[in-house]
Amino acid sequence: MKTSRLSRESGATLLSVLLVITLMSAAALAATDALARSVSVSRTSGYRADSFWAVRGALAAGEQVVNELLASLQGNLAADSSLLREPVTLPYERASIIISLRDASNCFNLNSIEGDEGTGRGGKAPLRSLRTLYEEAGIYGNEARQLTDSLADWIDADTSTRPSGAEDPLYRSRAIPHRTGGQKLLSVAEVRAVEGYTSEVMARLDGLVCVRRAEFETLLNINTLTLSQAPLLPALFSRELSITEAERIISSRPEGGWANVGEFLSLPDIMKIAPEMRSDQVLSVASNHVEADIVISSPAGATRITALYGRMADGSFVLQDAYRRSS
Repeated sequence: MKTSRLSRESGATLLSVLLVITLMSAAALAATDALARSVSVSRTSGYRADSFWAVRGALAAGEQVVNELLASLQGNLAADSSLLREPVTLPYERASIIISLRDASNCFNLNSIEGDEGTGRGGKAPLRSLRTLYEEAGIYGNEARQLTDSLADWIDADTSTRPSGAEDPLYRSRAIPHRTGGQKLLSVAEVRAVEGYTSEVMARLDGLVCVRRAEFETLLNINTLTLSQAPLLPALFSRELSITEAERIISSRPEGGWANVGEFLSLPDIMKIAPEMRSDQVLSVASNHVEADIVISSPAGATRITALYGRMADGSFVLQDAYRRSS
């Protein structure tokens, strides 16, 4: 009987010891797991901090690269320039930065529109020029007029509706009521809120329109114009120039581009247009804006940024805008 009681007590003691060991093991495992998570969070936070500073550094580096590379060219860019073909790779602590440049001058600045009586000078463009662009892009007649009037109504500060436009009453009647912007556009994406600007319309305008600060004068770099950008010449330079002629001129551009605007103006298709029917001031062989695709590769992954650099009055380029890209 005594032996049986001792055996039961020993068994209980052993069970207690095993329970304590189990609890201690669980606690140790939990502590180890928590420590691992803490280390992981710390490492991730470190990577994110590195990524943040890498982005800031990349934007500053992009500005320096644009200025240094274009300084040797006096800002002049041509479609076949090696600067636009060859990415620049920069070393960075625990990361690498790859910068690819492209000309971003050739587009219609939607913030530049003014009434039909506008002269098209001083960085402004009359609404009829925007209608011409839309028509050359395949948007015709009443639809082109409705789109341009609606955009002008969206931007202006008054509440007067243009003949084919749209003001606050129309937008207030929508499922989610709102008002017009009443100010300059902040991005091309904002245009999607304007009456008539469907996905199909935006697809037709892709690569032809942009949003720039109003103080930046619109200049077309004739040496980087592409065939898809041909509608910009009839719209901004001369409505007397057909889209077929514009495409022919771009296709026949000499290797390395035209040396100056004068060479371009001496082309037969241009010479036949009366000087008063042309806007020679919108043409240039230099770039007013340069866009940089920046990829930052680090242990945390790849961060992709698009940065826009604009040329100031002194010829230097400064960062104007930047946004992250998903791919």
